[in-house]
Amino acid sequence: MTRPALSITTEARGAVDVLRLSGRLVLEDGDSVFRDAVNSLIERNRIYLVIDLAEVTQIDSAGIGVLVGRFLSARRRGGDVKLAHLTSRSHRVMTITQLLDVFDCFDSVDEAVGSFAAAHR
Repeated sequence: MTRPALSITTEARGAVDVLRLSGRLVLEDGDSVFRDAVNSLIERNRIYLVIDLAEVTQIDSAGIGVLVGRFLSARRRGGDVKLAHLTSRSHRVMTITQLLDVFDCFDSVDEAVGSFAAAHR
């Protein structure tokens, strides 16, 4: 049995869910795993999400597409998606696609989670 290209662990921190990704967020493998995980949360009205990218080894256009799609899904419900621990590779991809202007990005998961509380004061 082959291991999926992407694994995800989820941790609830109050109203915020932290998704820790490990592996490749790529077409026909990681993109569907990520989409399904986020859709499951959004369907349960868990709409404040932090995506931890520290262990993401590769991200392609499909991965970017699913990030943007889930960001829009959460926003439509009144939520938000924030990114933490961009690697040099994911930072480069986000810069090229100009998505650093779209996503709030943080150096740590704690900062990203805390930013939700600050936004609701």
